[in-house]
Amino acid sequence: MITFVDGIDGSGKTTLIRHLAATLNRSGTEAAVFSPLWRYLPAIAAPEQFASWVVSTPGMEVAEALITAMIDRLDDLRSLSVGQDRLYLVDRGPKTVYASARAQAHERPAALEPLRRLLAVSVRALNDVQPCVAIELDEREDALNVALPRLTPSQTVTPRYLTYLRSFAAEMHTGGDWPGLPTQRLEISSPIELNCAAAIESLSLHATSNDASPSVTLDWLAEVPRQPNRDDANFRQRLP
Repeated sequence: MITFVDGIDGSGKTTLIRHLAATLNRSGTEAAVFSPLWRYLPAIAAPEQFASWVVSTPGMEVAEALITAMIDRLDDLRSLSVGQDRLYLVDRGPKTVYASARAQAHERPAALEPLRRLLAVSVRALNDVQPCVAIELDEREDALNVALPRLTPSQTVTPRYLTYLRSFAAEMHTGGDWPGLPTQRLEISSPIELNCAAAIESLSLHATSNDASPSVTLDWLAEVPRQPNRDDANFRQRLP
């Protein structure tokens, strides 16, 4: 199974993936974190170089590079995961990368349509060999207000970066689910333990509906406080 974790900068994607990987492996489900997107960007050699690359590169060039990198990443993931009984956790799924690219493209997002179609082809090809789901860290229109305080201690939020974040958050909010990916939404502001529990419960629902998925053990959930999630019913309805 492939699990994409989506959300804007500061939404807690990396934190959730770290908790999911630890909890799943501890409970007997083999889980691995797949290579980050920056490794597929030829212009940079380390994650610390990403910000300076974005600032010094035209927005449309950044947008095209992001989508192209995601396509290459999905193709590698498809080749690696064929026949494997393992759950892969992927930081930034197709929706996040495409929304980020549209935000970088500024007034020319329509020019990205050919690349969007290629990205959709890669997602479908991956789905043909491994069931895929998405977990989106969201807070509706308040997502940026919740995420922004998390960013300021670790990085400088310049006016240009803030403009990008606003556009990024708007694209994520209005973009809808990526076609073919059942999506579970979790609130950014919820405690990480609750989001981790809700995510694994959703993964279990998908695993039981698809024989090709690795089993996801849920015994440990009895020890985790559970709060209703506003999207649980919708996720169940979207399962194949």
